[in-house]
Amino acid sequence: MKRVVIGTAGHVDHGKTSLVRAITGVDCDRLKEEKERGLTIELGFASLALPSGERVGVVDVPGHVRFIRHMLSGASGIDLVLLVIAADEGVMPQTREHVQICELLGIERGVVALTKKDLVDDDLLELARADVRDFLAGTFLRDAPIVSVSSVTGEGLDALLSTVEGQVALVHERRTTGIPVLPIDRVFTIRGFGAVVTGTLARGALEPGMDVEILPAGKTARIRAIQVHEAEVSRAEGGMRTAVNLQGVDAREIERGQWLAPAGSFEPTRMLDARLTLVARLPRGGVRMYIGTAEVPGDISLHETGGVTGARLRLKRDIVCACGDRFILRAASRPLTVAGGVVLNPHPSRRFSEEVFADLLDDDPSRRIAGLAKDAGLHGMSRRRVEAVFASDPRLALKALETLMSRGTVVKFDAVAESFVHHRYLERLREILAANVDAYHASNPSSPGIPREHLRSSVAGGVDAKLFHRVLTDLIRKGALTESGPLVARAGFTPSLEQGRSGLAEKMAALVEEAGYEPPRVAELAGALGVAESEARRILGFLCTQGRLVRISDDIHIAAGREEELKTRVRDHIAKQGSLTPVDMKAIVGVSRKFAIPYLEYLDRIHFTMRIGDVRKLAT
Repeated sequence: MKRVVIGTAGHVDHGKTSLVRAITGVDCDRLKEEKERGLTIELGFASLALPSGERVGVVDVPGHVRFIRHMLSGASGIDLVLLVIAADEGVMPQTREHVQICELLGIERGVVALTKKDLVDDDLLELARADVRDFLAGTFLRDAPIVSVSSVTGEGLDALLSTVEGQVALVHERRTTGIPVLPIDRVFTIRGFGAVVTGTLARGALEPGMDVEILPAGKTARIRAIQVHEAEVSRAEGGMRTAVNLQGVDAREIERGQWLAPAGSFEPTRMLDARLTLVARLPRGGVRMYIGTAEVPGDISLHETGGVTGARLRLKRDIVCACGDRFILRAASRPLTVAGGVVLNPHPSRRFSEEVFADLLDDDPSRRIAGLAKDAGLHGMSRRRVEAVFASDPRLALKALETLMSRGTVVKFDAVAESFVHHRYLERLREILAANVDAYHASNPSSPGIPREHLRSSVAGGVDAKLFHRVLTDLIRKGALTESGPLVARAGFTPSLEQGRSGLAEKMAALVEEAGYEPPRVAELAGALGVAESEARRILGFLCTQGRLVRISDDIHIAAGREEELKTRVRDHIAKQGSLTPVDMKAIVGVSRKFAIPYLEYLDRIHFTMRIGDVRKLAT
């Protein structure tokens, strides 16, 4: 079975559907409206038997300009175009646009069917042929064979089929490796079997029993059965027109324009970087992107780099794509094709970078993956992301990743999730963390260090948690930084108060010491010393790091000696009575309940005591 799909193209009423019916026996106009109007509106599908007995898929597309979105949906999956031009009318507007679209989608081969031969004489037929050849001279079909046919009389059909077969033999079949993706172009229900989706399998292979996902909706299902050319098969491969019977999902939950892929393979995206081929000036008001079988509105910004047009697309809805996937852009406000593109990075995380763009354009897989790592920055990239981005050949991509690791270009920082970072950002993070610790010390000289999570959040743009831990641990191991509990400091740093604040600290310590177990609240201390409450808290924190005070709660601090005395009283009481209650705490320390409860909670927090019901016992 040849894994090739033929797609029709051409102007409205030039006989595409009639020709498909004549060579396949299938009427692709299945809708009542289509039959009444004699106008193809939806995509049609058929199976074509070539003279050799080989079978290929056929997609019949609408020719009317109003249904160009349906044409694009079908064109995205074809390998060989059957360009239909009526001999009595010749090249028309949609002829030109369809050829342009096929070229932008990277289709390389085709056959021209000069239809309605029975309506013209020989002279007009030759004139039409010459006109067509002149038109094709500037397109990818410049060397395409032209066959004159009549769908009414059958003249020329055998020659057309033989010509098509010759071209099919020259088509490069799609990859059967890689992550399979089926852009969905039809959804329906078969009684007794459930949901069925159809499409042209872009790459890879699907088999019954596979767990799959409908994206970007995230609906999961299992493949019950697969058909190719209306026959049940045990495996469908890239390039085949494929019908998939699904279990576990309702057809009403699926729609054309979605993707079917192995569960957990892809992350939908709304932003991507791509290489563009512009064929018209970009319009105001945004663009409509046609990728797979989907149509999605969005905005675009262009970036000229080394003579190549790059673009960043920001879409209004999620799509699924991988590096190398082709798409078409049309104006959002009027019927105009403006560009064709190739996806380079489905998940850019930083501003558009000429350096990264140049890396992604390179033929060397190692350089392209290095470009992805540069773009990922301090967030890093996972093995799964690499496989999904290079879905057409993930094994080659992973081999390139191993090469980059052996060179030290990228570094694995998370063995479980298999996440990687470019060495440039590993070094940069070391510099950032050290500099941010120094900056914190400069702004907070009385503090013993910056809280670990505060340090992580101080990294502009964010940083992966495991990468942060890896670099911080490395800096501590090498002696550049130190860590005490949740606080991180520069090695050798000693907290100190600014000149003029030492006297305040001594007064504050004296006030707390004199008050015993019922010390003044922070606001009261601030008022007594004539400073702001924030300043009072800063000085209290400094005294705690010096070991002179102990923080019981946000509002209660006691002298360090009082804390030791408190522990001794509690230990002696529990040794005699077996337990400690809030009333006992009030008695043994001589305080009111508003102090007794914080003391109980503090001793629980430092694991000196533990609460059992309504009483406390010693934790050790």
